[in-house]
Amino acid sequence: MIKNNSDFPVKLFVFGTLRKGGRLDYYTDGSLFAGKHYTEGQLMLSEIGSTYIDFDIKNIATLGELYYMNYSGLLRIDHLETTSGEFPKGYDLDIAPIWKLKNKDFDFPETEKSFAFVYKRRNSPVKIKSGDWMQRPQPIKEIKKFLDERDKQDFTPDDLITHIQSYLKK
Repeated sequence: MIKNNSDFPVKLFVFGTLRKGGRLDYYTDGSLFAGKHYTEGQLMLSEIGSTYIDFDIKNIATLGELYYMNYSGLLRIDHLETTSGEFPKGYDLDIAPIWKLKNKDFDFPETEKSFAFVYKRRNSPVKIKSGDWMQRPQPIKEIKKFLDERDKQDFTPDDLITHIQSYLKK
C-alpha cells in the first residue's frame, strides 16, 4: 500500500527511448523497474522518426518495460513527452492494458491483464465537452490532486489508475 506521495504510486509503461539501454533511459532514474511487459498494438515509426503505438491494431504486441515512480518522476517524463523539443508535442498521458512478459509468446489473456499509464500519440483532436478551456482533461493535474487528497491514506497504484480511468471518461 502507498502511504504518501514519496512512494511509487504511478505505473508507467515505456516502449521506446526510455527503456533500459535507450538513449533517454536516465529519465527513469529513481524509479522502480518492474520488468518487461507488453501491450496490444503495433509499434510504429512516424514520418519524423518518433515512435508510437497504434492501439487500433489488434493481436500484435509491443514490448516495453514497466516502472513504478513517484509524481516527480512522472512530471519529468511528462515534460519530455509533451513540451520539450525532443519530441513533437503530440503525446498525451493515457491508460493502456499491459501483460507481464513470461516467454516469447504474446497472448492477451483477460485474467492476466493489468493497466498502466502510457504516452499515446495524439491522433485526433481532444473534444472539450464542457466548451470551457479551463475544464479540459488534465490527467497530470488530476493525479496530483488524487495524491494530495490521499497524503495520509493507504492506496495502491491500481487505485490511482482506476481513478484516472473514471476521470478521463467524464
